[in-house]
Amino acid sequence: MKALGPCTSTYNWFWEQNFTDTTKTLICAVRWTDTKAVTKIRVKWKRSNPLGTVTAEQKHYPAPAPLSDEDLDKAHRLYGANIATWAEETVGTTVGDGECWTLIHRALLDLADTYRQYGKEPPLVSQGRSHGYPILSLTAPTLGSNSGLLQLADVRRGDIVELKSAHFQFVKEEKPEKVKGEWGKWQKGAGEKNIRLSHHTAVIKGVDRDAIIVVEQNGSVQGGVGVERYDLCGAMKSGHVEVYRVVGEGWEGALVANWEGDD
Repeated sequence: MKALGPCTSTYNWFWEQNFTDTTKTLICAVRWTDTKAVTKIRVKWKRSNPLGTVTAEQKHYPAPAPLSDEDLDKAHRLYGANIATWAEETVGTTVGDGECWTLIHRALLDLADTYRQYGKEPPLVSQGRSHGYPILSLTAPTLGSNSGLLQLADVRRGDIVELKSAHFQFVKEEKPEKVKGEWGKWQKGAGEKNIRLSHHTAVIKGVDRDAIIVVEQNGSVQGGVGVERYDLCGAMKSGHVEVYRVVGEGWEGALVANWEGDD
């Protein structure tokens, strides 16, 4: 549940030096993980007088085009089952440093290598706490207000969920016990279970009405991989939920630190 990997951007850069006039050029390309928009920055200066000659320029590029329902369905058929199966096979183990984000990041890295080996488009690897194409965003409900949203958003096995500042409260009924000193009288016990997650990432293995069943690391099993059920309607008392559909890396396009001819 530690906030690993919450970068606000990914980047690439290119360095060039012109030896005829000793001009140096640095080009950086930055993709912002929340919007997927790209910013490019070019800085030039002369080696003999950096402070007196430095100049800087920026270019801004919009986010990639939205995906259609058909595109999202195709992405799920290509990646969803493999992501969920990869995660399920790690239950009872510890992946990497044992943090929640690492489970998803390792899964996507490993699967990306496999897809490349077979000549297929690899899945887009996690960038910060963004794991593909956002398909659902919701906050803790008033009673019943989020009912049915998982189905409306078409949340499926293999999607990735991000939980932020989330509080889930479960009431678990226990086996009835005989009341001491009172013949023939039994009472039913109940226990309350609270789960609080500041930042948490998990793989959805299934959907059950208004609940998601997830494979998670460092959640129900501290420092290891386990399975948990989160009711987003009845048990969720506070917090925010984001669900992502893993898509091919071609949706964003390559992040290239160039300048001329990239308009």
